[in-house]
Amino acid sequence: MGIFNNEKKTLEKIKKDIYYSNYEYSSEIYNYDFQKVLNKIQDEELLCDILEKISLTDENFQTILPFIINMYFSICVNRNKSEERKILLNLVDLFLKNQEIFTKNDNFIKVVNSFDDKRIVFELFSYITTNDKIINCYNEDNIAIVIDYLVKAREFFVDDRALYTSFISLINNIDDSVFKYSSLDVEEDVEKKLEEDKKSNGIYDVDKYTLAEMSEKLSELKNLDKSIRTLIESAKQSKEDIENSILKIDIAIKDGKDSALRELSKKSGEIIKSFNDDYLKLLNGQKKSIYDEKDELLASIRTELESRRGELLSYADDIERIAKIQLGRVNSATDGSVRKLEEFVENSEKIKSIINNAKTDEDFLNKLTEISDLISQKGIEVEPKQSLNSSTQIIVPNIITNIEKEIDYTINYYFNESIPFNERYEKILKLKEAAEKNGEIFHERFDDIVKLIIQGQTPYIHGPSGCGKTYMIQSQLAKLLNIDVLACGYILYEQDVIGYTNSATGGYVPNNFYNSYKYGKTIFLDELDNGIASATVVLNRFIGSNEESYTFPDGISTKKHPNFRIITSGNTKGEGRTVAYNTRQKMDESVLQRLTPIEVNYDNRIEKLILKDYPDWYNFAINFRKAIELIPTGGEEKNTMGTFTTRDAQSVKKYLDNNSFTTEKILEFEFIQTKDIDLLNKLSQRMKESAERNEFTNGGKKLLKTFNSLIKEKSEQ
Repeated sequence: MGIFNNEKKTLEKIKKDIYYSNYEYSSEIYNYDFQKVLNKIQDEELLCDILEKISLTDENFQTILPFIINMYFSICVNRNKSEERKILLNLVDLFLKNQEIFTKNDNFIKVVNSFDDKRIVFELFSYITTNDKIINCYNEDNIAIVIDYLVKAREFFVDDRALYTSFISLINNIDDSVFKYSSLDVEEDVEKKLEEDKKSNGIYDVDKYTLAEMSEKLSELKNLDKSIRTLIESAKQSKEDIENSILKIDIAIKDGKDSALRELSKKSGEIIKSFNDDYLKLLNGQKKSIYDEKDELLASIRTELESRRGELLSYADDIERIAKIQLGRVNSATDGSVRKLEEFVENSEKIKSIINNAKTDEDFLNKLTEISDLISQKGIEVEPKQSLNSSTQIIVPNIITNIEKEIDYTINYYFNESIPFNERYEKILKLKEAAEKNGEIFHERFDDIVKLIIQGQTPYIHGPSGCGKTYMIQSQLAKLLNIDVLACGYILYEQDVIGYTNSATGGYVPNNFYNSYKYGKTIFLDELDNGIASATVVLNRFIGSNEESYTFPDGISTKKHPNFRIITSGNTKGEGRTVAYNTRQKMDESVLQRLTPIEVNYDNRIEKLILKDYPDWYNFAINFRKAIELIPTGGEEKNTMGTFTTRDAQSVKKYLDNNSFTTEKILEFEFIQTKDIDLLNKLSQRMKESAERNEFTNGGKKLLKTFNSLIKEKSEQ
């Protein structure tokens, strides 16, 4: 709004906006020189908001307002940006409740200077002021030490979010008693974390002693080489001198000038032979010494590099695992906020009255049930918002805790073991045949998966990305068996399966697995091999178990619905990382033994159906996939890195149907980009060989010609 022209009017507005009635405090406001503050922030509304927050505390605004003004200049770089203004006001709230954390040891300035993204500044102070460990083990010195870590670690991180995540990891890894009582141990933990950060970001300290030793060896090699060269030159000259002398002696002998010269010639020959023998012996000995030193030095260097490479891979895995765990904690916190709001609703007499009246309305009851199911599947963060000038507005999640409809335990026809297996399976085959007549195509392993599901087994469907695993389960299988399939990502901790109890409210927070178990749905655990093995073991309580009930963290024994089924999938066989999927974890053997593995690869029939209107593109794509598979991976698995997938086929069809891109663009998007030039050249060569064997259609050959031209252009760039 700019600097105020009428200070008296401004003060009256401030007094009105903060709703403050205390006479003495109001007198301080009227007597305080606000002009210097207004000159700095130039925003009447912001000042009123700040004073309103201060007025709700017992703090003297004159003593803390200067610090808040400094916060303003640190956060509000762009004064017209509402987001920065919101961040500032949120920080003011935290500051008023936890002033020491902000003001001691220049903590606020250190944090602000460590992050370009000021939103993370608020997140970090919010984390510090609400974290149970920090609150219960408060130690001013140790808080300063861990905040100093941010300043020191800043140079190792390009991304602000990565630095923030690393900070949280540091706090979580410090023992509670250490954080509370031992500053020396905390400093040691910080130094250790800084060293890990350096290595995980590709920065290594070179041991000065090793460097000195290597430098010394190289110098010795150089000096030795120089000495040998000098010796060789000297030997050559000596040899020439002796040969000249012998020549002169021979001439003298022939002339018969002196018979004694014959004896001298004989002795000279012996001297030359002895000299040559000694020279060759010395030369060969020095060469062997050089080669021995060289091999030893190179072996030492190779060993060191392999060691460093192993450390780097290990640190990369640790960072990824920590990031996943932190993401899970964020999701848990979101579920907790939903539970608090649920309790607010449950304790509201007015809302209870509305619910009781609604029990007779079947249509309304059905709608509430749908909403409840949706919210139980997806965590929704709800923030009650109140305004002094309008009625309170609240978005309410799950409000039907006490009006749950009766569970239908009728068993699905295809899961009913009282009906012969062949009878149930034949009926599914008929439905499948009808779908195929309408153009649907099923993967060649679909029948095997169906047989396992209707017999109550748990398949582990593993295969490369984009081969149709998810579509097969969530669309085709769900439709044919008339089942609800709920998806769940990889498992990072047990609570992903069994849910958890909110530590703040004591309320149980269910999830998709719980809903599947209780209400008879099918849970689809995708990317099972990308989870943490120790957490995945919790599935052993449900896979292959004859137990008819399970007590979840709500403390209530829940009956297992007869229609409950588990389906799992992944990209590997469960034996750990591969060349194509190098972040996958080795699954626990006890889990693998309970699963039935079904390998699913790309099925050309599916791509052929998708591209039925574009046969030349199908021909080119299949030959491209074949060329990919012929390139060695260094492992036992068939190469699928960068291959043409079912998803790619759908994209190509869409581009061609809409005529939205040229042939060159489609080839670039779906076949060329993300691949290096060496790989593209290998693919081009293999596809040329296929063309020579007449495995390409005429149209496919035209696409191959364009493909090769694009690769040539890329090579010349």
